Amino acid sequence: MNYKKLTAGILALSLTASLTACGGSSDSGSATTGDTTTADVTTTAATEWTGDDIEVDALDETLDVDISGKTLKWLGIYDLNPTNDSPERSPELALFEDTYGAKIEYMPTTSDKRFDDLATSILGGTSPDIFAYEWRTFPYDISKGQYQAIDSLVNWDDPKWAAVKDTADSFIWKGEHYIAPLGYSFNDTQVLMYNKTTMADNGFEDPYELYLNGEWDWNTFVDMMKTYVESNDSGSERYGIGGWWANAFVYTSGETMVTYDGTKFGNNLRSQKIEKAQGVLEDIFKNNLIKRGWIGGESAFVDDSILFYSMGTWAYNAAAKSCPDDVIQIVPFPKDPDSDKYYVSNKVFAYMWVKGSENADCVKAWFDCNRTVNYDEKYVEATKEKFLKNNDGWTSEMYDIAMNFYDPDQFVQAYDYGYGLSTYMSDTLMTVLYEGIANEQFEDWVQAREEYYSIVDEEIKVYNDAE
Repeated sequence: MNYKKLTAGILALSLTASLTACGGSSDSGSATTGDTTTADVTTTAATEWTGDDIEVDALDETLDVDISGKTLKWLGIYDLNPTNDSPERSPELALFEDTYGAKIEYMPTTSDKRFDDLATSILGGTSPDIFAYEWRTFPYDISKGQYQAIDSLVNWDDPKWAAVKDTADSFIWKGEHYIAPLGYSFNDTQVLMYNKTTMADNGFEDPYELYLNGEWDWNTFVDMMKTYVESNDSGSERYGIGGWWANAFVYTSGETMVTYDGTKFGNNLRSQKIEKAQGVLEDIFKNNLIKRGWIGGESAFVDDSILFYSMGTWAYNAAAKSCPDDVIQIVPFPKDPDSDKYYVSNKVFAYMWVKGSENADCVKAWFDCNRTVNYDEKYVEATKEKFLKNNDGWTSEMYDIAMNFYDPDQFVQAYDYGYGLSTYMSDTLMTVLYEGIANEQFEDWVQAREEYYSIVDEEIKVYNDAE
């Protein structure tokens, strides 16, 4: 599923979640591939907002809605309003408040309780208006009637929405759209990082330069890690890679475990391309190239124990600040040597319109403000400026490299619908399938695949056999 606009700026997403949900802290939890992608970070709302350092112009063209003085209710694990940790208003919030005169009420919850709190509020008649899109949203939560279709809120003929219509179409449920893609979730984008000094000191070609030349592939990646480990004469432990990475590597095969054609789901565990990628993981595992356990960004590069580190972009700030005299470089995951394309999997960024909400005009305006800041280059640049101000470990160059991951001219998006089939799939089985080798849950992909194949079939059958 690809956006059609060609600039990375147009593919930018709302970075509010990145700034408030995971403001660089990595001590209290870990990243996973299920719904809970990062640890909760508690932030205290500022008692008095004192103004933006980076101003955002109000919209010239507005929707035909009158929501002045009205409130949009948001249930989430982070505040969309300014906080002491992130005092800058996001561009979308500035547009919502200054153009329409509306405000957002934050209904706090936690990662562990958010779905229960949502269900309780719906059943109790106190629904919030919006809730975050999660991996399990499609089709599981939509099929349970948790959300409302959004076709009445979005004009798909408007150029800014037409640019994401193909992505929205890939989530159609029973002929209706429930997800209005605003961009991709920057915070959950997995990036591969390395210390450029360490790379040069060990005589390796720069991986990012190899990528620019179309030469960054699985073979080179694995050879570098093997050489780094085998040439160690320092007496300290060395590994090729650590962090959260195995699923991102398998995505580079270009195929996913579960597919969807708009009406039916498919079991793709027996894909030869996935088997090939899993075979590379087996090689990495058998050569003891993986550093186990949790590795936070602040500790990833301080002792040269790993050559590569992977995590969501939220960890980059701490990683870069831990090595102020070096450059921590971002590079895409390598491609299959037999492919001419680089594949990535990025979580769609969207807000869901919650069942029971009667605040359609506020939701419509909030969607439009969010999409505008991800489409209009003036607001895209403001988003970048605000992000860099709040994340001083990032440079403009690294930010642009990370944003390029959403450019359809450079990458093909690989989305796995398996995460959304059930809570068991999102919380357990998908992690096993993608990360089982790296996590020492099994050593042979073919054996594991056959063990779980019928389970995936049963999960899919629930939807394919439904009326």
